[in-house]
Amino acid sequence: MVRGETNSTKTILTVLSALIIIGALIASIGGLLDMKSTTIAQKTFVSIYGESVGLDGNGLYARDSISVAAQARGQDWVTLLVGIPLLKVGTYLMRKGSLRGKMLQTGVLGYFLYTYASYSYLSMYNPLFLVYVALFGLSLYAFIVAFRSFGPTEVADSLKPRFPRRLLGGYLIGMGVLLLLMWIARIVPALVSGTPPVGLEHYATLVIQASDLAVVVPAAILTGVLILRGSAMGATLSAVLFMKLLTMALALFSMMLVMHASGVALAAAEVVIFTVLLGLGLVASVVMFLSVSSQA
Repeated sequence: MVRGETNSTKTILTVLSALIIIGALIASIGGLLDMKSTTIAQKTFVSIYGESVGLDGNGLYARDSISVAAQARGQDWVTLLVGIPLLKVGTYLMRKGSLRGKMLQTGVLGYFLYTYASYSYLSMYNPLFLVYVALFGLSLYAFIVAFRSFGPTEVADSLKPRFPRRLLGGYLIGMGVLLLLMWIARIVPALVSGTPPVGLEHYATLVIQASDLAVVVPAAILTGVLILRGSAMGATLSAVLFMKLLTMALALFSMMLVMHASGVALAAAEVVIFTVLLGLGLVASVVMFLSVSSQA
């Protein structure tokens, strides 16, 4: 088994992870606090598309729509209660030389990268903008370093003989196709009718859908195909992607709970899809981690 990490790599990842944890604590707690000083009087206005948009009006996300503010708070809860603890555990295990620890750390770094890229580009400007940008940059470079720390065949060589290749490869392909169809079903009808798509509200564009269609969907489908073909690269990508998809599904589920509590109407199909994705993601992640030799 060829390992790619060095002591200097471990040090770099430890420092970057520590900075991410500190920044994420500030960002998530700041988002969940009810900061009355940022309360705004005007809570509805008409967008450039002629739609009436309701603003949240309170706290850090006062100028975001009710829906996006609820999603952000749901994401903050997951970051605070799941993302940060998992990054701590993954970093600790990585320093001990555990392959499972590296997989966990890299996957969670993917979660932070996706999350704070979205906050940097989607959220209405607020006092924590520079914190979002810093977390975006730190997560990006930490993810690159972490992914490059895997040896070319390190994950593939550590897999047990009964690795469920078809099951996990099929899950990733199905996940990618499902996300593709779900977002296309939201975007294409709006393009045909010439109306703004659901969820655009007063924002410039569909940031989440763009990220999913450009990055997550191709990554899931490509990794699934590579796993089915027995590619070592597929094994490495899957080691990272399963944890990323699990944390993403958990965040989406949390968002739905907060949105429901905030009185935001939810599409029944999306509720079912995201709930199923969370369950399947949890099972797939556990299976993937158990498929790696405990000696690795």
